[in-house]
Amino acid sequence: MPIKRRTSLPKRMDEALLREIADGYLLPFFSGASIEATVENSTSADSTVAFVNPQTIGFKVNRADTYRLKFRRDQPFAQKSDPARETKVIEAFVSALERMSNELKGPLKDDLLSTFQRRVVAEATAEPGESTELLAVIDQLALWATRLYEGTPIASAIGIDPTISGRKSLPLANIAKQDFFAVLSNGFDTMLTISKHLNFSGHVVLTPTPSARGNYPWRHSAIAAWTEKEKGRVAVVLNRLGEILILRDGQLLFARRSGKWHFLTHGPVIRQMGVPKDEVLRKAIYETALDASFARTGACIGVIASGGMKAAEEMIADTDWLSNPLSDKAKAVARIVDGRKFHELDRTLRLELTAIDGATVIDYQGNVVAVGAIPKIQGGSTGGGRTAAAKQLALLGLGVKISQDGGIFGYRRDSKNTKVEKAAFKVM
Repeated sequence: MPIKRRTSLPKRMDEALLREIADGYLLPFFSGASIEATVENSTSADSTVAFVNPQTIGFKVNRADTYRLKFRRDQPFAQKSDPARETKVIEAFVSALERMSNELKGPLKDDLLSTFQRRVVAEATAEPGESTELLAVIDQLALWATRLYEGTPIASAIGIDPTISGRKSLPLANIAKQDFFAVLSNGFDTMLTISKHLNFSGHVVLTPTPSARGNYPWRHSAIAAWTEKEKGRVAVVLNRLGEILILRDGQLLFARRSGKWHFLTHGPVIRQMGVPKDEVLRKAIYETALDASFARTGACIGVIASGGMKAAEEMIADTDWLSNPLSDKAKAVARIVDGRKFHELDRTLRLELTAIDGATVIDYQGNVVAVGAIPKIQGGSTGGGRTAAAKQLALLGLGVKISQDGGIFGYRRDSKNTKVEKAAFKVM
C-alpha cells in the first residue's frame, strides 16, 4: 500500500492573540497610534504588511492568515524612501513574531514577550541577518544603564562599522566585562568602534558642528554624522539619564526612555506641522524640539501664521517684543539674535533661547518675535503652564510644547473653528 504523507497545515496567528501583542508591544513605539477594532479580509496572496491608505497600515503574521489588523495614526506614515519609516518597524515586529508563533502557545509566552520589543528594534535597524549582533550591543548598554562608575551614571557610545575587521582577540563579550571599558567614551563626541562581528576596533574622537542640521539631538550630531559616512553603520548611545539612543543613516531612529522604546518618525511630524509653509523653517523648529527634549530643558515654541500678527499683538505683552525692545531681557535677546531668522541661528543658540522660561515666538517667515514671552491665556485652560501656552499659541498658527520629561506635543488651530486648537502630533 502506498504510504500517505502528512501535509502540515499552514501556520496561522489567532486574531485575539495578535491584537493583544500588538496593543502591548507595537503601539508603544508610536505616539498617538491605535489598532482599529475592525479587521480587513486577507488572502495568502496579500503581503503581511501593506498600506491601506496613507494613515493606515494593514498587517498580519502569516501569509495564511485570513485577516489583517489595521494600524492607524492621524498623521500620514512615512513612505518607502524614508529610512525612518513605520512599515520597517511593523515588518520587523511581524518577522520576530512569526518566528515565535509556536512558542507563544506555551507557558513561556510572557517570558518571551518581556524582551520582545528590543528584538524588534534590532531587526528594524540592522542589516538583514545582523540583528543578533546589534541586540548584543543594546543589551550591553542596557546593563551599563543599571550601574554606576565611581558613583556616577555611565554615558557611552558604541559604533558598529561593517567596513572594519576589528581584533578577534578582543571580542565585545570579553572586553565589556572590564569596568574601564564603559567609560572610555562620553556618548557625545567620542565613541568606541567594533566590527559587525563584535570585535573591538578602537576609539574615535568626533567633532560636533554648531550649525549641524538633521533629525537627531544636536548633542549627538557628531555621532549621527559618523553613521552617515558609511552604509550600514549603527551607533548605540547611552546617556547619563539611562536613555538609549540608536542612530543610523544620519538620524535618530529609536530611543528608550523609562524602560519604553519609541520610534522616531521625523518626516511625517514635520509635514504635520503645516505652519509655517517653509519646510526649512519647520525642520529647524523640529530639530530644536528634539534638542530640548534630550537636553531636558523643556520649551514652548509658537509660530504666527500669515495674517495672524494682529492676534499676536493682543496675546503677547509689549515688553516681550524684540522688534521694539522695552525690557532688559528683550534688548539683550534682540542683540544676540541680531536680526537673524530662527533657522539661521546655530542649534546651540536656539536651544539656549528656548530654554528661557516662557515661549519663543517666531513668525511665518522665521523672524524671532519674542523669547521668554508669557502669552495671555484664555480662562478655563487645562494642563500645566507650557501646555496652556502652547495651546494658546496654536490659535496663531502652531504651538509646540516640550516637557521636561522629554515629550513633544504639537497643536494647531482647527481649520473648521480657528478659535479652537487641536492636537497635531506627539513624539515620545
